[in-house]
Amino acid sequence: MMTDADVLPLHPLTGRGVYLLDDHEVIRRGLRQVLVSEGLSIAGESGSAREAIRRVPALRPELVILDDELPDGSGAEVCRALAAAGSDIRCVLMTGEADEAVLIDSILAGAWGCLSKQDDSSEQLRLISRALAGHTAYSGRFRPALLAPVAAPDRQDEKLRKLTRQEMNVAVHLGKGLTNRQISQEMVLAEKTVKNLVSSLLTKLGMAGRTQVAVFMSRVLNYPEDPGHGDYRLCPFPDLVAEVRAALLNCTSETRAVPLSEAERASDALRLAGALAAARPGLTRRRPALTRV
Repeated sequence: MMTDADVLPLHPLTGRGVYLLDDHEVIRRGLRQVLVSEGLSIAGESGSAREAIRRVPALRPELVILDDELPDGSGAEVCRALAAAGSDIRCVLMTGEADEAVLIDSILAGAWGCLSKQDDSSEQLRLISRALAGHTAYSGRFRPALLAPVAAPDRQDEKLRKLTRQEMNVAVHLGKGLTNRQISQEMVLAEKTVKNLVSSLLTKLGMAGRTQVAVFMSRVLNYPEDPGHGDYRLCPFPDLVAEVRAALLNCTSETRAVPLSEAERASDALRLAGALAAARPGLTRRRPALTRV
């Protein structure tokens, strides 16, 4: 198996190439093949957040593609760390699930976009090309959740009766803020099985994403705090929910013909942070990482 030290730039030019961060070799290999086939160079790759934080500033790639969930951290944390170190290297996250929590985290971390592992290679390449050209690049798989109706707050507990025992167990773990990987370890199930169970319970509960389930379950189980970002959809004020959605749609829009400046991206992220703070006060713990405006 190829190690980090074995991966060298195809064209060793300072400031060129794409860096790949994913703990699954098969994912990195697939991305590598797609990028190289289009004439793009690979500046480096790794499966460790710590390794990426150490190597990326020295390699100075044009773009870093970061898995959103890593054994020693997250793509958003790496993005924040690079920004805190004064790096102006563009980052895009890549996620296996079109969850609004990942989308929100990517925007507040200062990423230029968020790809989906469920998209085909041509769509991934289109978004990567957008990011390389200075445009924001977000998978269209996030859009249905942003436009989905908000579930009625009353009689939600009756929906839990539709869940199987395994689905209910997964829902409880979501309420504790656990990732798919952590749930698979707790329940001794394959991570793919957990992913399928999450998809099934989302359908049965009529909810748009795992974060909505997590917040709902945290309330059902009387946990003291909402896990992660919480869910702005549970805000009782429709106008505040509408403002968060508008901010998210604005951040992910592809209608702009001219690339956004750093100041404009920072303004969009701050608008989202403000809307989230109003709709879900607990969200103020996370602030945009964009500082160079």
